[in-house]
Amino acid sequence: MNQSTNAYISNCNPIQSTVWYAGTDALLEGEGVCYNTDYGTAASVAGSRGTRVERPSRSNNNAFAGVAARNYSANKGGQFIEINVPGSTGVKIALGANVAIDTGILSFTAGAAGSHRGRFVKGGFAGRGSAYIRQTVAAAVIESDMLGAVWSLAIDGITLTMTATAGLAAGDTVVILAGESEDATIAVVPGKYTIASVTDATTVVLTSTVMASVSAAAVGLTGYAYTGNPTCQADLMTGKESGGTEFIAFIDAGGSTQLHMQGGVTFVCACTIAADAEVELAAGQLYGQRKGFWIIGTVTTSLFIVDLVEAGIKFDGAAALAEIGSMTAINDGWFGTWYGVWQSNIAAGNAAEA
Repeated sequence: MNQSTNAYISNCNPIQSTVWYAGTDALLEGEGVCYNTDYGTAASVAGSRGTRVERPSRSNNNAFAGVAARNYSANKGGQFIEINVPGSTGVKIALGANVAIDTGILSFTAGAAGSHRGRFVKGGFAGRGSAYIRQTVAAAVIESDMLGAVWSLAIDGITLTMTATAGLAAGDTVVILAGESEDATIAVVPGKYTIASVTDATTVVLTSTVMASVSAAAVGLTGYAYTGNPTCQADLMTGKESGGTEFIAFIDAGGSTQLHMQGGVTFVCACTIAADAEVELAAGQLYGQRKGFWIIGTVTTSLFIVDLVEAGIKFDGAAALAEIGSMTAINDGWFGTWYGVWQSNIAAGNAAEA
């Protein structure tokens, strides 16, 4: 670790740690990892809970470890890796968005599954797991649909229509963050997918299906596409855990058991639902923990609702808060902080405290 400026003045200033990466997939430079805090038997001491890392998930997103210091090939048995830890300055983070120098922060992506977890796509809360952008990279992402308004996947599960395929080629990467489903059994599988061919100005064919089962109709998707491993210079933030970000969409049937991560920011992607989709927001883990829900793609036909398992406090600081409802439009959202109960910080757009 070198926190001085004694090295060449053009160098970055990383703070590095060697950890064991338990994943069997390839890990790219700048992708974030989290500590495996529940490793081993819960009732027994396991010092390696602070030296074992894995891709971010809904169970470890509040234990950010750092970003890969270089590319690591897939290894079926896991491997030792070097990571740049929070407090490092001028190091590379893996991008899922185009960025401009000194315009804010990006946070690592967590979620349920997928090798895209760990890339930096949108900004969440400040703190561990977020990074100040210190370089302009205007073409990191070649194609993107964060509104879920254009990208459409055919019933074969591999033919993807997008805005424009210019700049993309066979072997490039498409990341699917989330997608709509027309019933309760068919679901998009988030993750990285490889382009097999570019067939015309708006269509690519992937090497493997995006769907968990055969789809009866085309589905809308939220995602982005890039070449190689786009990165940018960034400063890794310290402080309280940001909790990272995740991207979710709902099945058509809706329901009151929508999965989500504790802490961090949950971005709700475009989907059409026949019944209200409800998140049961449980108690926080520690005082000062932050949670946010923000709609980035229109939720059609029914509503997105956040229901508090234990009554919280409305923004006015006096009235009891039971739920936040009526969210459907882009930029509808809610942010809160845990102080033994959830204290509402903001209910934006159509979001209504009740």
